Amino acid sequence: MPNKDTKPASERRRQKNTANRGGRPMGSKNLKTMLRDIMLQEYVVMEDGRKKRRTLLHITLLNLRKAAVEDSSPRAMKKFGQVMERYRPGIINEGAGVLLAPAEMTPEEWAADQIEKNKTRKPPPGTFDDDEDWKNR
Repeated sequence: MPNKDTKPASERRRQKNTANRGGRPMGSKNLKTMLRDIMLQEYVVMEDGRKKRRTLLHITLLNLRKAAVEDSSPRAMKKFGQVMERYRPGIINEGAGVLLAPAEMTPEEWAADQIEKNKTRKPPPGTFDDDEDWKNR
């Protein structure tokens, strides 16, 4: 027998939807997403007599650069400077070292070079193969 506080299903009230009804509808895009979609659309443009595919973002930046450099527009120069300042690739780590790549050589030349270098090298600390003190213990 059902509890006296429990009503039959036909008499129960529906639970209200607690979602934000005034919010952004499902499936709609926000401004950032729409802007990204528009700016990344590709268009065919003529450059140096050849057809090339460029994104709208690329075309816009090229036009801004052209206005700043060739037309000497102060507003375009200022805006181009702001864009360059904000998105310029910077130094990731100022304390980083420099990678030096070895000269190109054949495997035989490399092996001969290493043999020559190994004649004057001392073993790294902690290796006991060439350590006379360790052998005498």
